[in-house]
Amino acid sequence: MIYEFDFAWIPEALPVFARAAGLTVQILLWTAVLSMAIGLVTGQMLMSRHAWLRVPARLYVDFFRLTPVLFQIVAIFFLLPLLLSVQVPAFTSGVIALSLNYGAFFSEIFRAGVLSLDRGQWEAADAMGMTRLQTLRRVIYPQAIRRMLPPIGSMLIGLTKDTSLVSVIGVADLFNTAQTVGARTFRQMEVLLFISLFYLIINLPLAAYAERLNRRLNIHV
Repeated sequence: MIYEFDFAWIPEALPVFARAAGLTVQILLWTAVLSMAIGLVTGQMLMSRHAWLRVPARLYVDFFRLTPVLFQIVAIFFLLPLLLSVQVPAFTSGVIALSLNYGAFFSEIFRAGVLSLDRGQWEAADAMGMTRLQTLRRVIYPQAIRRMLPPIGSMLIGLTKDTSLVSVIGVADLFNTAQTVGARTFRQMEVLLFISLFYLIINLPLAAYAERLNRRLNIHV
């Protein structure tokens, strides 16, 4: 028997999916900003000469890189209320978990980008009397960011897809909404195909912009 697709439910469900898409974009933006900030700080800690900075950073990075992100989301959702003695919204728990997970990966990207530059860059800046912070801000990162862009773009695209994992703790994102609508309409296949369009709409411009920016920054390299 040939399966007959039916998309007649779309007009009625479209407003619900539009709200879910907006929530997914919020998760993406919050997590992108927080995870890159975490990665920037932790990446510097990984390169520190001081063990009291380097060792905790390495433990954090290894834990969040080597354990499943789904486990991290569930663990933080149930752990935060116990630690803070307050009920933390599922949205906040999901953003925190994804930020910590992606922050671990971004820290390695930032560290690798900085270490990929020749040591002479540091020596030249030191000879000019720059502090370490000034060297990073004026010399190292303006060059290293060009090498970081491709993996950063790939990570952000992966993050868009991983936002679907917060549905496991009840966040009404695209995937959670798809499950609800699919159960109501008995059209799971059509619903899944429909939400894939939303992920493509989010990711295609992101991928195109990352590639364009990469070409622009590396055109003279």
